[in-house]
Amino acid sequence: MSNNNNKSLDVLIIGMGFSGICAAIKLIKSNITNIQIHEKSEGIGGTWHENIYPGAACDVPSHLYCYSFEPNPNWSRRYAKQAEIKEYLENCVNKYDILKYAKFSSKVVSMVYQEKPQTWDVTFDNGDVISANHVIHAGGGIHKPKIPKFKDLSKFQGKIMHTAKWDKHTELKNKNIGIIGSAASAIQVIPEIAKVAKQLKVFQRTPNYIIPRGDRAYKSSEKQRFRKFPWLLKLLRWFLYMRLEFITFPVIRKNSYLGKRAAKSIIKYMKSSIRNSSLKEFFVPDYSLGCKRILLSDNLFHAINRDNVEVITNEIPSFNESGITTNDLNKYNFDVIVMATGFVIVLAVLMAMMMVVLVVTVTAIWTAVVMVMLLLIVIAMVTAMAVVTVMPQPGPCVSAKRRSSRTASIWGSSPATLRTATPVGATRL
Repeated sequence: MSNNNNKSLDVLIIGMGFSGICAAIKLIKSNITNIQIHEKSEGIGGTWHENIYPGAACDVPSHLYCYSFEPNPNWSRRYAKQAEIKEYLENCVNKYDILKYAKFSSKVVSMVYQEKPQTWDVTFDNGDVISANHVIHAGGGIHKPKIPKFKDLSKFQGKIMHTAKWDKHTELKNKNIGIIGSAASAIQVIPEIAKVAKQLKVFQRTPNYIIPRGDRAYKSSEKQRFRKFPWLLKLLRWFLYMRLEFITFPVIRKNSYLGKRAAKSIIKYMKSSIRNSSLKEFFVPDYSLGCKRILLSDNLFHAINRDNVEVITNEIPSFNESGITTNDLNKYNFDVIVMATGFVIVLAVLMAMMMVVLVVTVTAIWTAVVMVMLLLIVIAMVTAMAVVTVMPQPGPCVSAKRRSSRTASIWGSSPATLRTATPVGATRL
């Protein structure tokens, strides 16, 4: 290992997506220029550099999915596509002259905090070590593909690719294609593949709540007004934000009356959009609205209704040389299989935590022990005061009701408890 930095950086930023670029811009504006940005890939954009599958787009309105200090009056659509979002980020990098601080194909493998100099020693995959006074971890989670461990997956002789590792050179026209998954990435790529595939079979694990996106291209006159009157962009951004806060969030709250009504309306919409009557029930979620991400699509059901598209809801216990074998022993032959199976989000968070190794002295350990003891004393005092103050009232005992938890099946047969997700629009991507 070699330390290629005699003087410590003020700030080292990990990741060059939206968060990393924003951090760099704000630091430079504050005259903090002794910084570096390290990006593990070879390009700008984070998830918008990694995910280039057909139909890739954002589920957050364009004029909300941008920096508040760098509005873009030239967004072409209500919901921008991958290429346009990446271009927006590249323009921001060029405008604020950030490229000179960037290091590409530079992956962090560990960080060690040195207590005496109070700096971080950051080690990279090429063996270099850089010291920094501060580290900003701006690495997102939508880039590490999640590949289910199917039996005999390696036996398949055709092409397998994850949506996050898309191969532009793979021919899809007039091919038999299988897509595993039916969530956010899948509903974007399915309509595009359905246009060119000979046969497309979609393997669905869990149904989702799917609502119309309402996407459309902005007119030239609209973009001209945005350029001429910047306050219109601010007003539109405020409106989009408040709509999510005061309309969407109340709908997805647990046991919300509005949520129950909305769920019925969405299910009615989905059923009315599906031509195959035997398939309608398979698109009805068995969990409350808001427990999973609500999906947006204007063209998914049009694709599903095509004659060359089939939705399969049986489990996938194994692969074979020609394709997939489902649990009803049916075999499906494919030229290409697309994994739209999501990302290892939890692993990304755990890795961010595990890479931090603190060098702790005996003094620090004793400080922690004293703090814990003081906390326990405070808790004991508060508890004692509560016992003295609160007098028991006579009356019948009331037993607490237990709430049943909702579960949903995963690949195979193991249940997984669902939890309420963050509101739509809080992230991506």
